[in-house]
Amino acid sequence: GDNTARASGVIAAAGGGKLLQVVSAVLTSTQVISSTSDTDITNLSVAITPSSASSKLWVTGMVCSNRWYSTGFIKLQRDIGGAGYADSAFIGDAAGSRKRCIQFLAIDYGGLTTTFNYLDSTNTTSEVTYKAVGWTQSGSYPLYINRTKADSDNNSTGRGASSITVMEIGA
Repeated sequence: GDNTARASGVIAAAGGGKLLQVVSAVLTSTQVISSTSDTDITNLSVAITPSSASSKLWVTGMVCSNRWYSTGFIKLQRDIGGAGYADSAFIGDAAGSRKRCIQFLAIDYGGLTTTFNYLDSTNTTSEVTYKAVGWTQSGSYPLYINRTKADSDNNSTGRGASSITVMEIGA
């Protein structure tokens, strides 16, 4: 039965898919992003050093945001071994002037949570750092992180939380 396979070591010998390490960051404070270019979402950055080049990195997280009138955008960037940040491969296709991102937030007065789950192959044992970035279509209409635009002090307004977690999965 099941216990016989487990006791004989057959399951353990398979080896692949083991969780080797987990690193996480949580943001509970607020941020207002008025820039029309990539802006770091404060503290939503995680560094991990894979123990093997054949490992996969599972990147998961969520960004709580609110925007008003213009479009806001959120994406992941990655740095391998200090070579500099570039967009991760988890991004929409290039198509004319359209902005490549994980999610675009285009509902007036809308609050949306951007969630992401991405299995990355970095083929390195150098430190890999992932960070969440955001920007707005118009500097006059910011992207709000973990808060609403009005941020009124009453029981109809909330404060959110955001996080990013990276797990090394053994090959």
